[in-house]
Amino acid sequence: MSWIDYAQSLLDKSWLGTLLGIAGLVFGGLTYLWTRKRTSLAYVHLGEHLLGSASDALPSEIVVQYNGISIPRLTKSILIFWNSGENTIKGEDIVAKDPLRFHVGDDGRILSILILKSSRVVNDFSLLPPREEDINEMEFTFNFLDANDGVVVEILHTSTDRKPRIKGTLRGLPLGFRNLGQFTRPKPQKSGKLRSISSNLLPIVMVLGGFLTAVYGPRPSFLANPDTGLFFYSFLGAFVGMWLNNRFWTRRKYPKSLHTEALE
Repeated sequence: MSWIDYAQSLLDKSWLGTLLGIAGLVFGGLTYLWTRKRTSLAYVHLGEHLLGSASDALPSEIVVQYNGISIPRLTKSILIFWNSGENTIKGEDIVAKDPLRFHVGDDGRILSILILKSSRVVNDFSLLPPREEDINEMEFTFNFLDANDGVVVEILHTSTDRKPRIKGTLRGLPLGFRNLGQFTRPKPQKSGKLRSISSNLLPIVMVLGGFLTAVYGPRPSFLANPDTGLFFYSFLGAFVGMWLNNRFWTRRKYPKSLHTEALE
């Protein structure tokens, strides 16, 4: 059989058109992701009450002070803030009348803020001296942020709200900042890199191997049976769907460059 006849026989197969259509959709989606240009800033957060709770303050018999100030509770919040788009964001675009600032709940005050990690020194991310009237806010500024540039900030405060927010106005960002919610602490990697890669690729290998076997290889007898075959493919689809769902919800939402041991 010549290669022309072989190519013709492939084109006559119905599954090939479906496969090419799926490949075209995937290629189009990847092309869009590679070429898009967005202006976007995002942040995620994590908080816990170190002393006291959201509903109750410390008992009156217990007196806790921070730098001579009595506090009803002590809350620690971690906030990861980064350029989630592709366009460079310049600090000169911060609107002076509405500066960028970290904000905790209205019932609390900021005790201290510590920058745990910054992407690059040249970003010149800095905290501004607090104003006496703004006890629950801290202004910040930066020189510029390229894609995935950002900072990890730890805030100690007295608010019942463990979820800090970012306020302020930046030119070219009319919709404000994207709050991606609470992030999940990543689990320490105890297994080797090879084992981690194999576990991540196993479902993909299974699906690809099943597809190639169904097209080119001998099919097991139970797949020819409509009942058992439907059950098998339903089980395989459910397994892959749960794997994809788990990968999506447990993925790291922030850039890898901002990961630090303090987040584990």
